[in-house]
Amino acid sequence: MARAVCERVLARDWARHIIGVRATEHTVSGMPADRGRWRASFAPTDLLIALSQAASEQGWAELAVRTTDDTVAGAVRALAPTDAQEENLIAVICDPSGPTDALHLRHGAPWLGKRFLPDAGDDEVVTFAQTHASSAPIVILGGGVRANALALTLGEQGRRARVIDTGMPASSTSPATIAALGTLSSPMLPLRAPAMLAARARRMRSATRWLAFATAAALLGALGLERWRVNNALDDVRQRRAEISATVSNAVALRSGIEASADVVASLVARESQVSRASAVLAAVTLALPAGTALTAFNVAGDSVTVEGESNRSAAVYESLRAEPMLEHVKLAAPLRQERKAGDIAVEHFAFSARVRAAEPLVVSRTPR
Repeated sequence: MARAVCERVLARDWARHIIGVRATEHTVSGMPADRGRWRASFAPTDLLIALSQAASEQGWAELAVRTTDDTVAGAVRALAPTDAQEENLIAVICDPSGPTDALHLRHGAPWLGKRFLPDAGDDEVVTFAQTHASSAPIVILGGGVRANALALTLGEQGRRARVIDTGMPASSTSPATIAALGTLSSPMLPLRAPAMLAARARRMRSATRWLAFATAAALLGALGLERWRVNNALDDVRQRRAEISATVSNAVALRSGIEASADVVASLVARESQVSRASAVLAAVTLALPAGTALTAFNVAGDSVTVEGESNRSAAVYESLRAEPMLEHVKLAAPLRQERKAGDIAVEHFAFSARVRAAEPLVVSRTPR
């Protein structure tokens, strides 16, 4: 549950959790310890109100009451941070008369405290430590010579014990030592009177409102700044577009002219690829034939060519046709026939077929500008 809800529940049923000498309303301060566990401190509300009024009469701005366990745990974290990191630790408050308070800490947080009876001996500390944390180290706060004697006794029994200097005189009583230790750290579970809690809540609400207002103002300022930046960028774009508009218009017109010319060329290429090449083939074949050759038939059908004629050297005719670049796949269309004319002159009748070589395509490139 939420911390405020938990504190209200504990305050309503405070008698279920602590033993009070007076049936009066109690104030609670709580915080989560770990999953499913809470740590809380209780104090009679009328006592907190009386202390708050006394503090107000003295001109103090705010008063936060804390328990002895909270004070000792905070002092250990401040004076012995390495020891406070131990999983289990025993802290002892001592004065010239002997040990007065002991606290079992877990990871620097108070777990179980005890106040000894007056004139308690060292055996009370040993029993407390043996019962709750048998192997935990022990730190002693205050007490002067008496604290050193307690540390020596604990060491003789195999316990790790050391004295921490609090800066207080050796003759200081335990209440004075605890009061001084309370100035070394902030309360973990501060107890405040209802009026102080209400004033603190009002200040928090006011701070929250101002924080929300500042956040909204920052967002609006950022939005305005971003809009100003965008408008400036748009003005720069408009100016740049105006500067290059004439050049762009000329380039577009030039590109349109080039595209129109390319379309005309492409159309001409298409027409050229489909036009009949009979005249060119006839001229090429006529020029390629050797002297003394007579054509009797010439036929062009698509890309097929048939050549018939007479020559005294049909082999030369065949070679000349093969050498013509416009023709390919030249071969006999009919067997050669040989005739004799006047005298001993022999004439050969030939018939050759061939294919017209495809013209090289004209590539028209359109490169955008």
